[in-house]
Parts: sequence; C-alpha cells; structure tokens
Amino acid sequence: MTLTAFQTVALAALVVYFGRFIKSKIQILDKYNLPSPVIGGFIVAIIISTLKAQGLFVLTFNKAFEEALMITFFTSVGYSASVRLLKEGGRAVVFFLLLTIGGLLVQIIAGIGLAKMMGEHPLMGVLTGAVSLTGGPGTALAFGPVFEAAGVEGASVIGVTTAMGGIVLGGLIGTPLATYLINKKKLKHPVDHDSGAHQESMMLKSFAGRDLLMHLLALTLIMGIGTTISSWISSLQITLPIYIGSMVVAAIFRNIEDTKTVFKISPEWIEEIGSVALTLFIAMAIMSLRLEELKNAALPILVFLTVQAILVAVTALGPAFWVAGKDYEASVMSAGYVGFMMGTTANAMANMHSLSQRYGHAYKAFLVVPLVGSCFIDFINAALVTFCINMFGN
Repeated sequence: MTLTAFQTVALAALVVYFGRFIKSKIQILDKYNLPSPVIGGFIVAIIISTLKAQGLFVLTFNKAFEEALMITFFTSVGYSASVRLLKEGGRAVVFFLLLTIGGLLVQIIAGIGLAKMMGEHPLMGVLTGAVSLTGGPGTALAFGPVFEAAGVEGASVIGVTTAMGGIVLGGLIGTPLATYLINKKKLKHPVDHDSGAHQESMMLKSFAGRDLLMHLLALTLIMGIGTTISSWISSLQITLPIYIGSMVVAAIFRNIEDTKTVFKISPEWIEEIGSVALTLFIAMAIMSLRLEELKNAALPILVFLTVQAILVAVTALGPAFWVAGKDYEASVMSAGYVGFMMGTTANAMANMHSLSQRYGHAYKAFLVVPLVGSCFIDFINAALVTFCINMFGN
C-alpha cells in the first residue's frame, strides 16, 4: 500500500496524537519527557517493520512534504537569531561551539580507533560517527559515494542506517538525560522569563486569521529566497543542509524587522508555526524508519552506535553541562547537544521543545544550539571529514 503525500502527513498527525496518548498513560515516558512524535513514531515504525518482515503488509510513504516541513521549522529558527539576542548569547555560542568541536574530534578519533580494533576500514569509524551522527542522514547520503570510492563498501546504506539509529537514540536519551540533571541538581526555570511567557500567551490569544496569513506569506517568501541561495551554493559543489539558506535569510529579515518593522512579523508566532512543522517532521521521519535495515546491519554498526551514544551522553552530562553554565538552560542545552551529535538539529530542537513545554522556555538554549548545531558545525564537520578521507582513503 502506498500513501499519498497528504495521507502521509495525516498519518504523521495521528502518530503525534498516539504518542501523546501513550505518554499520558505510561508514567515513565512522561517523567523523562520523551517527545510525543518520537514515542508515537517509533512504535508505529516497529509495527510497520514487523508486518513487513512477516510478509503481511507493506506500507510505502510519499514524503513530499517532509523537506518543506523541515525547511519551515529551520526558517523559524533562523528568525530567532536577532543581533539583540546574539549579544546576550555571544560568549555562550563560542564556548558551546568549542565544546562541540571537541566532541566531534572525540567522535572521529574513537570511531577510527574502534574500526581498527574490529578490523574494519578506518573510514568506517568516520562514516558511522561524524558523517552519519553529527552530520545526519543528508550528510551520510552526500558523502556515501565519496566513502565508497575511498574503500568503504556499501557506505551509503551503512551511513543512512547509522543515521536513522542515531536519530532514534538521540530522541530516546536526550530528554531523560536533561530531566535527570534538572531533578538531581534541583534546577529551576528563571523567574524573570515568566512575564515574557505570559505576554506571549496573551499575544497568541489575540492572534487573528489575517495575521496568520501574513506570517505564512512571510515564511514562504523567506523560504523561497533561502532555498534559491541553497541551490546556488550546492551548484558550487559545497555540501550543506538545504535549510541553511532559509535560516540565513530569516535571520536577515529578523534584524531588519528589529530596526524598521517592515512586515510586522511576530517572533512568537513564527516560533509557533515552526513548532507545528517540527512536530510533524519528526513524526514523519521516525514513523518511516526502515527498522529492518538496523536489524540486518552488520554488528560493527551496532557497536559503533552504542559506543558513540555512550560518549555523547557522558559529554552531555559533564563537559556540556558545565560549559553551558550548570543551570536550567545548561540542562536543556545538554539535551540539544545529544540531539544534534546523535542525529539532526531537528532532533535537538525536539528534545529541547519537550523540556520547555514542561519546565519553561530556555531562551539561550534555543538561540545557541541551532546556531552551533546547524550552522557552524556543518562547515567544520565537512572539513574534518574531508581531511580524514584524504588521509585514510585508498
């Protein structure tokens, strides 16, 4: 059975409802703040994969809207990057970026060392670490042919399989880890943000249909310009996520709005629209995971995933939490760190969004993590991976 694009989105919506229902009924899931789309998506993926393995039912998705949802979300993230906010989070961005670079180097070195211990090609460790986990599925697909040419057989399949496993693990361990920190350290949400949340709530209540139209039009315009820029960058043989252009354009629009108020765009409602897109994107991505590929993958892939997950979790509990300030914001940033170091920035944002819904919005975390996880680290990761290919390739 093949679902149309609209039916796929509809199923993703049901998955979110299902995840929320399961979360409300199973206390441990609610206690550790597992994101509803991750819960529902993972259960549905298991069911679909099991039915397929038994030869009873095969479901194929048309994910035509998945990229649009992803770009919509990251456009909303880009719109949050105003100069005014950057001044507040400037040092935090630098420190968190340096920490992430350190984590990336550990990921690469550990992967290469583990690959040699297991008798695998050294680049197998890079592929199942920095490329597939920090880079995500898109980077894994982009670098797959290059790794195959360098001597890693089946690199594209291995990379995507590892990336999918990383996304699941990043969603499963990120929020419980942060919740553990919040409970153990007795961390409190900053009181001075309560009034802002109240004002946002009042603003959302007074939001009119015409305002929604204007915000959707603005987002569409920004995404149109941004994806054009991304396509141009890709034509230069530079590998970057497709949403980067839209993020940059959104940031430019935001800073123009902060000074001249041309479009009268509400940052709060851009965030709300992005949140809806994020929820559907995560549900769609996880429910369509081909879990049989994880089952059929070679043992080394499972070993790499386990070791890398442990390293990322330890870094998040220790260095990431300390560098970020050892407060509530730091715990949320730790969850974000797990998300983008094990999968995608969307995973990181889903982890942080789940925490903020329960404990309160972490303004600095939502500024720092997207900037580090989706902008700066992609450039550095590509450079390090290219260096490794030149060093260890055939």
